[in-house]
Amino acid sequence: MKFLWWSLAALLLLLGIATVWLPIPTGVPLLALGLIVIVGTSRSAARLLRKRRRATPPLNTAITWVENRSPLHFARILKRTRPRKKQVQGDSEHLT
Repeated sequence: MKFLWWSLAALLLLLGIATVWLPIPTGVPLLALGLIVIVGTSRSAARLLRKRRRATPPLNTAITWVENRSPLHFARILKRTRPRKKQVQGDSEHLT
Protein backbone atom coordinates (compact mmCIF):
# COMPACT_ATOMS: atom_id res chain seq x y z
CA MET A 1 0.00 0.00 0.00
CA LYS A 2 2.87 2.35 0.79
CA PHE A 3 4.26 1.72 -2.70
CA LEU A 4 0.97 2.95 -4.17
CA TRP A 5 1.09 6.20 -2.12
CA TRP A 6 4.74 6.83 -3.00
CA SER A 7 4.00 6.19 -6.69
CA LEU A 8 1.15 8.70 -6.53
CA ALA A 9 3.43 11.22 -4.81
CA ALA A 10 6.14 10.74 -7.45
CA LEU A 11 3.58 11.21 -10.23
CA LEU A 12 2.22 14.39 -8.61
CA LEU A 13 5.73 15.80 -8.13
CA LEU A 14 6.76 15.02 -11.72
CA LEU A 15 3.58 16.57 -13.12
CA GLY A 16 4.08 19.58 -10.87
CA ILE A 17 7.65 20.08 -12.03
CA ALA A 18 6.59 19.66 -15.66
CA THR A 19 3.74 22.20 -15.41
CA VAL A 20 5.15 24.78 -13.01
CA TRP A 21 6.23 27.08 -15.87
CA LEU A 22 2.94 26.95 -17.77
CA PRO A 23 0.64 29.96 -17.66
CA ILE A 24 -2.11 27.82 -16.09
CA PRO A 25 -1.27 27.58 -12.37
CA THR A 26 -1.24 23.81 -11.92
CA GLY A 27 2.39 23.17 -11.01
CA VAL A 28 2.45 24.54 -7.46
CA PRO A 29 -0.75 22.78 -6.31
CA LEU A 30 0.52 19.49 -7.75
CA LEU A 31 3.86 19.93 -5.98
CA ALA A 32 2.04 20.72 -2.73
CA LEU A 33 -0.15 17.63 -3.06
CA GLY A 34 2.89 15.45 -3.72
CA LEU A 35 4.58 16.86 -0.63
CA ILE A 36 1.45 16.25 1.46
CA VAL A 37 1.24 12.62 0.32
CA ILE A 38 4.91 12.02 1.17
CA VAL A 39 4.69 13.71 4.57
CA GLY A 40 1.43 11.92 5.34
CA THR A 41 2.95 8.50 4.73
CA SER A 42 6.46 8.88 6.14
CA ARG A 43 7.49 9.95 9.63
CA SER A 44 11.09 10.47 8.56
CA ALA A 45 9.93 12.80 5.77
CA ALA A 46 7.84 14.74 8.30
CA ARG A 47 10.85 15.07 10.62
CA LEU A 48 13.05 16.19 7.72
CA LEU A 49 10.50 18.79 6.64
CA ARG A 50 10.16 20.05 10.23
CA LYS A 51 13.94 20.45 10.41
CA ARG A 52 14.01 22.32 7.05
CA ARG A 53 11.15 24.58 8.15
CA ARG A 54 13.01 25.44 11.35
CA ALA A 55 16.24 26.22 9.46
CA THR A 56 14.62 28.14 6.59
CA PRO A 57 12.08 30.80 7.64
CA PRO A 58 10.95 31.63 4.05
CA LEU A 59 10.13 27.94 3.50
CA ASN A 60 8.22 27.89 6.77
CA THR A 61 6.27 30.98 5.70
CA ALA A 62 5.41 29.42 2.34
CA ILE A 63 4.24 26.14 3.87
CA THR A 64 2.22 28.02 6.51
CA TRP A 65 0.56 29.92 3.66
CA VAL A 66 -0.34 26.60 2.00
CA GLU A 67 -1.61 25.25 5.37
CA ASN A 68 -3.99 28.18 5.75
CA ARG A 69 -5.47 27.68 2.29
CA SER A 70 -5.66 23.88 2.20
CA PRO A 71 -8.63 21.69 3.01
CA LEU A 72 -8.71 20.61 6.65
CA HIS A 73 -7.36 17.09 6.05
CA PHE A 74 -4.33 18.35 4.10
CA ALA A 75 -3.72 21.24 6.49
CA ARG A 76 -3.66 18.82 9.43
CA ILE A 77 -0.88 16.81 7.77
CA LEU A 78 1.21 19.93 7.14
CA LYS A 79 0.62 21.31 10.64
CA ARG A 80 2.33 18.22 12.05
CA THR A 81 5.54 19.49 10.44
CA ARG A 82 5.51 22.90 12.11
CA PRO A 83 8.74 23.66 13.95
CA ARG A 84 8.31 22.97 17.63
CA LYS A 85 8.79 25.89 19.96
CA LYS A 86 11.66 25.49 22.35
CA GLN A 87 10.75 25.71 25.99
CA VAL A 88 12.55 28.50 27.80
CA GLN A 89 14.12 27.35 31.03
CA GLY A 90 13.97 30.26 33.43
CA ASP A 91 14.60 30.81 37.08
CA SER A 92 11.72 30.21 39.43
CA GLU A 93 12.34 33.74 40.78
CA HIS A 94 11.24 35.28 37.47
CA LEU A 95 8.08 33.21 37.31
CA THR A 96 6.58 34.50 40.56
